[in-house]
Amino acid sequence: MEAHNFEKILKIESKYRHLDTFSNDPVEDSYVFTSFGHVNHVHSQGEACIQRVIDYYERAKERMEDASYYEQYHSRISMMKATIGYNLPQLYSEGRDMEKAISSHRWLLENCNSNCHEYPANYVIHLSGNFIRFEKFEYAIEVLEGSMDMIERFEEEFQAASLVYLVDAYIGCGEFLKAKAADEKRRSSPTHVYNWEAGLQLGRIEEGMCNYEAAIAHFRKVAAVHQTLEYDGGIRVTCSLDLARTLLRHNTDNEAVAFAVFQEELDRCEDPLDRDNILIEMGAEYRKLNKWDQSIKALHQLCLSSTRPDGTMLSQANKSMAQTYLEQYCADTTLTIDQRTETLCHAKICSLQVDGVSTETHLTQAQLSYFDGDKNEAYRHLELYLDARLSECKLSCYSCEQRIRHGSVPFSCASCLVASYCGRKHQKLTWKNERICHKVLCPLFGYWRMTKKGKKRRESNEKGSEDRREYVRVFETFFQSISLM
Repeated sequence: MEAHNFEKILKIESKYRHLDTFSNDPVEDSYVFTSFGHVNHVHSQGEACIQRVIDYYERAKERMEDASYYEQYHSRISMMKATIGYNLPQLYSEGRDMEKAISSHRWLLENCNSNCHEYPANYVIHLSGNFIRFEKFEYAIEVLEGSMDMIERFEEEFQAASLVYLVDAYIGCGEFLKAKAADEKRRSSPTHVYNWEAGLQLGRIEEGMCNYEAAIAHFRKVAAVHQTLEYDGGIRVTCSLDLARTLLRHNTDNEAVAFAVFQEELDRCEDPLDRDNILIEMGAEYRKLNKWDQSIKALHQLCLSSTRPDGTMLSQANKSMAQTYLEQYCADTTLTIDQRTETLCHAKICSLQVDGVSTETHLTQAQLSYFDGDKNEAYRHLELYLDARLSECKLSCYSCEQRIRHGSVPFSCASCLVASYCGRKHQKLTWKNERICHKVLCPLFGYWRMTKKGKKRRESNEKGSEDRREYVRVFETFFQSISLM
């Protein structure tokens, strides 16, 4: 089976048996499926081949359940389990099937720990790296935290890589205190060298903890190193975006400096995808400052220049423009009646060009329908928004939207008991930060939470009932409060 001629192996494979055929010997079946999977894995190219390997390994696992009764083959079966255990999670993670990847990793823990005292370092690095690449941070933490004893015995370069991934994963989950502790452990190593990656991580940790001055200092330090390095354009763009956002979070007096950073990066950026990211960020930040014309200008420029093949950035630009037009419609007191009508029309046109449905699109559609006079449709979309928000708030910070892996976040709003936060500082950020802030949403969230628990019931066919009147009152209060005209 370990022959170098892959073509001969394929011929043997095709003649030996079909994948869905078993013999009466589970040990032999396990060996055959594991061997064919391993050989195909070594020579596999493309998704079809990877799926072929997965199929073999899964069939081998199935037959091993029967083979485990054969005590005399215990050592052989253990080796096959190790082969599958170290390969299958990585194959699933590369194919973006993260649920199966983590379940396969747990299978490895259950079936191989008694036989394999340590995981290979490249297994831990590769698997956790794939989880982080596809933003499954909680899974990366599970793998890395469960391997900490072994990581301490890895070679120094593998230890460093593991800690880098662990810091990234903690940041991704909003666990900034743990991220800081892991970073300090990494920096305590005698071989540690401060580099751009460490600087960005430190900046993001401090930003997440609302220590904006410290975050800005780290971002500036990384940016200074990469200002003249043309080949590091992607790093420079990432750092510049982080710096500009943090400057604006720290103080609105930094507005001119922050947008100068955006513009400087836009002027020197050659990568079309990086330009798209800069423009979408500029549009969003201008909108938060009620600079609607500048926001529309940046987003319109993105619509004209977007080059992403799948069209996701173009859809995102239209989504942001719809939000900007809505903000202007509701808050710009200088608009005439005709201008307001035209602005609302622009918002509708942009919203129609948004692909897919998300929590925020429901809120946008609710506003558009209400301002257009279709209250029933507005209420329907607002219900969908609230349903989604109630689910999301259990798993992520309402302010920074970082996912929390333990099922709930540490702090919740004492009034609505819905909005949750990863820290006290983030709890204060959203109270009155924008037009649709938590101060406006809080009564709505509290009412809907009670409704879903059954303590308030609304029968839509009994329009004169007390429940229906309360429903309409709460929804109408919300819509009126977000329109400042």
